[in-house]
Amino acid sequence: MNIGKFVLNVVVAFIAYAVLYTVGGDVVFKDAMATMAPAMHPQEETFVQNLGYHFVQTIVVVWMFGKAVGSGDMKAGAMFGVMFGLYLTATDSIWFVNMVSLSGDARLPLTIMHLVNGAIIGLLLAFMESKGWGASSAPTDASEAEEG
Repeated sequence: MNIGKFVLNVVVAFIAYAVLYTVGGDVVFKDAMATMAPAMHPQEETFVQNLGYHFVQTIVVVWMFGKAVGSGDMKAGAMFGVMFGLYLTATDSIWFVNMVSLSGDARLPLTIMHLVNGAIIGLLLAFMESKGWGASSAPTDASEAEEG
């Protein structure tokens, strides 16, 4: 695994996740997301912590992509992303079913966002692999081969 390319993939995926969830949560499904507000701390109180946790999630997604797909196969990348989206949906659902005051209105939009965003990130990571920018991409010259 190329550490520089791994960092590049994490940064690109982290930015893409931020854009996708912002568009999904703050624009497309704004009303549904607002139904969760009574069960949450104000965003400004948790913003930095949330960024940190999302960053860790992104590191895991990129690392797992390298282990599970590790190629430019777009179909495999999309399927990987959908499966990770299902994992996130299941994780969220564990919390949702245990919260007393959470409205069910946001569950379907969150599920849609996890699945669609996951597929897009999987496609993005596969695209980066196909261009030689992926963390699993083979070294491009002899000096990189000697380092790895």
